Amino acid sequence: MKTRRIALLFLTLTASLLADATSVDQQIAAMKQATPQERVKLMNQFKQKLSSMNAQEREKSITQLRQEMQEKHTEHHQTQEHSQHTEAQRDQMQQSEHMQRMEQMQQRHEGEQQMQEMKQDMGEMENNLPRQFEH
Repeated sequence: MKTRRIALLFLTLTASLLADATSVDQQIAAMKQATPQERVKLMNQFKQKLSSMNAQEREKSITQLRQEMQEKHTEHHQTQEHSQHTEAQRDQMQQSEHMQRMEQMQQRHEGEQQMQEMKQDMGEMENNLPRQFEH
C-alpha cells in the first residue's frame, strides 16, 4: 500500500512537471509570435508561472526562454541582413543597367555624329568634283 502511494505520488509529480514543461513551451511559443503589447502580457503570465515553480524549474524555464528568444532575435537579424543584401544587389543591378543604357546612348550619339560628318564630307566631295561630268 505504501509503495502504491509513493508510485502514485511520483507519477503525479512527473505528470505535473511534464504539464509545466508543455505549458512553458506553449507560453514561449506564444511570446515569440506575439506583438510587443501582447508579449508584455504574456511575459507577466510567464513570471506568475515562474513564481509557483521551484528554483530548479525556474532556472530551466528562464534558460529555455532566453534561448528561444535569442533564436528569434538571431533569425530576425539574419532576415534583415538577407533583405539588405538582396536590396543592395538589386540596386547594383539597376545601376549596372543604367550604365549600360547610358553607354548605348553615347555610342548611338557618336554613331550619329560620324554619319553627319560622313554626309558633310560626301557633300564637300561632290562639290569639289570637276564640273566636266555635268550636262
